Parts: sequence; C-alpha cells; structure tokens
Amino acid sequence: MNDEREERRRVELGLRPGEAVFVDGRVDQVAMDADRLVGLVSRLMREEPISELRIQVDLAGSEESLHQVLVELREVGLASSLRSIVIDRRKYWEVIRDDELDIHREAGDVVRLELLLIDFERPDSGVDLLELALTSLDTSRLEAVDIALTQRGPTDATRLVEVLHRGGPLPSVRELTVGYFTGIERDWIQWVRLDALETLLSLYPGLQTLVLPMAELQVGRLEHPELRSLSLNWLGATPLGPSDLSAWKTSPVPKASGLQFLREACLPKLEQLGIDFQFEWYVGWTPEDVHALFQAEGLVRLRHLVLRYCGFGDVLCEALIHARFAPQLEVIDLTGTELSDVGSRILARAPSLSRVKQLICARREISPDAWNELAARYLVTEPP
Repeated sequence: MNDEREERRRVELGLRPGEAVFVDGRVDQVAMDADRLVGLVSRLMREEPISELRIQVDLAGSEESLHQVLVELREVGLASSLRSIVIDRRKYWEVIRDDELDIHREAGDVVRLELLLIDFERPDSGVDLLELALTSLDTSRLEAVDIALTQRGPTDATRLVEVLHRGGPLPSVRELTVGYFTGIERDWIQWVRLDALETLLSLYPGLQTLVLPMAELQVGRLEHPELRSLSLNWLGATPLGPSDLSAWKTSPVPKASGLQFLREACLPKLEQLGIDFQFEWYVGWTPEDVHALFQAEGLVRLRHLVLRYCGFGDVLCEALIHARFAPQLEVIDLTGTELSDVGSRILARAPSLSRVKQLICARREISPDAWNELAARYLVTEPP
C-alpha cells in the first residue's frame, strides 16, 4: 500500500525515480538538479514534511536555476520539518565539499544552526542558507551558531556579519563558533578579517561562549556583560601546520589590532580566555601583544587562562605573574608553549599565583630539578 501511495504522490509532484525518499507515503528527502527544483521547491516546502533537501548544481548552467530556487525559498520559507539543506557542487571539479546547513531541534524548537561554507565570494552560497534559516524559521530558542569555513588565505567576514545582522538580535544565543574545516590531512593557511566584532556581540546579549579562528581583528573596545569564555584560536582540522606554500608571503599576516583590544576589554563575567599563538613565524606575534593582555583591568573573574604554542614562553611567564588578574587564576594551560628552566622557576616561585591549582605544560626543555620545583607547588599535567 505504501508503495502505491508513494508512486501516486511522486507522479502528482512530477518527481522522477531516485529524486526523493519517501517515509509513510510522504516525501522525506529530496535530491534534485536545481533546474528541476524551479517551480517545485515551494510546493515541496508547503506540502511535504521534508527533512533533507539537496540542491544539485552542475556544469551546464544551473547556477541561474540555483538562484531562482533560493528566491523561491525566501518567498515560501523553510519547512518546519527541515533538518538539512545542501548546495551540492560536486560536479564542479574544483569543489570537493558542499555548502551545508544543519538545523538541530529539541521539542520542535530550533536550538542550533551548523553551517559549512565553501566560499564567501560565490553568489548563492551557504551564507544564503544561513540567512534563510534566520529569517524564515522561529529562532527565538536558538542557543548556538557554529560556522565552519573552508576558504584558503584571508576570509573577509563582512558578508557573514551582514547576514547575522539582518537576522536580528537573538537574546537566546549562548554560543557562537567560527572556525575552519579542510577535510584533508594538513591545514591550509587560513585567517579571518573581522572589523565588526562589537556589532556581532551586540546581536547576542546573552552570549556566553565565543570562539574565533586566527584573525585580523579591528576592535576598539571589547565589552560584553555575559561572556564567560573567549577563544582566539587556530581552528584547523589538525595541528600539523600550513601546507599551502603558494599562499606564503614575504611578510607576516597583518594582525590589525592584534591583542591590543584586550587592554581595555570590559568582560566582567569572563572566566576562561584562550589564545593560540600557533604559527607565530607566520602571524608575527610579539611580546608587546601579550603585554596588553596582562595590563587588562576588565577581566575581574578570569580563572582559566590558556596560552598555547607561544614561542617566547619565558617572557610570557615573567609578564603573567605581574598581571592584574594573576591572583585570581586557578588553571594555567601552556600547551605547546616553549618553556626553559627560567620560565619554569618564575612560575614556581611567583607569590601572585597563590590560587593556581593546575598547570599544564611540557617538560621537554625543563631540567628535572626545575620540573620538580614546579610539581612541588602545582598539580602539573603534561599535554596529551
């Protein structure tokens, strides 16, 4: 009986065999060429409990059809049953992944949006999928937005911020993550240009966790009343380092305001701060960058400090023990940071670190005597 119902419904909708997966006689999944979806996608969204929509784009000019499909979706909105929408360009030889938006629900409410975005500059892309979700779905209970980028080299985040801004303020959002995904063994050189961080934070007054990749940040004064965790990281798929040699330049990547904005930051509830100095030979981190952090007065609740892969670890330790927030710290994570006996003994003998319970660091360049001195004062854990 179900087979007959499915066949009857397939004919009514004008679907070809293989273009849809049925569940209990209704369309659950659709995978169609963009030109076939024009004029049909609105009906599918209105009448069928679709959970997955895959829009296939080929080399025969269906980019124009993709644009029309997205226009129709803006007019009709996304179905409340939709869990995933994909722009599939696998027939393009230079593209190895899809733009994909995953919609996570709990008790019918949208609680998380996950976007895999291939190219910011390509028209009719994953950014449009994100905007569709923000403007056509009920996101009043949205808790998290997770965006993974794949573009090599610099990524200008202007368009992304504009889309998020058009989505309007969302007081329910607690977590915003922007990172990278390559899907290969080694990472490409990738970083974000972001000059509207203040604007972004103003959209999410309840935000508690913010994760950003390696970035050129243009920030005046960073403030937020609820932020608990801030991570400024290299977020490639592996820690093996850049492999796209064609993208290397004769000078470091511009840091914009670097970490200088941390000096005047006002984050009264921030408990955890993570900074990844990985690839410092490419980014060009200097001791002056971290001095701004240690001069910060607005980090009154900071307890957990992560300073990873810093090439001047001894200088870092000397500045750290004089930081205004040093007496508050309970966990210090120096994974990958280069420490000698000098830096180790600075930490072991610092009166200002009286509340530190755990220290994470490698013993590779530290002598047994200096290591024992550290271990006598702290619970010292080596990174995995």
